[in-house]
Amino acid sequence: MIALLAWLAARIFWSLSAPTVPEPAIAVDTDPVRVAQTVAARHLFGKAPEQSIKVAGTASATDAKLYGVVSPSGKGRGGIAIVSIQGKPPVAIREGEEIAAGVTLHRVLVRSVEISQGGNIQVLTLPQRGKT
Repeated sequence: MIALLAWLAARIFWSLSAPTVPEPAIAVDTDPVRVAQTVAARHLFGKAPEQSIKVAGTASATDAKLYGVVSPSGKGRGGIAIVSIQGKPPVAIREGEEIAAGVTLHRVLVRSVEISQGGNIQVLTLPQRGKT
């Protein structure tokens, strides 16, 4: 019984007098474009099937793949799409920005984006989950 009391007293003493170990600092990037590019580079959304958009003024088709979307969280906030053009590394593009010459990201939806080219709206959709 005395050994148990001594053990409890020692445990209480050490828990109150031992210095606390600080938590390691975690660096968090708050720039949404850099975060989206980091996510795209890791292929967390899988690989998108080929979808093509015709670029104004050229005869060839530009290959565009939609890797992911960050849909707007409220009114007045634009979304971000993670898109790869012509086999280049994926980049994060905000609503209203130009993807290629004459092609802009018109709107970001939950599972797709609308791309405007010469007044025509085309839709790129994310692949179904599990089907890459």
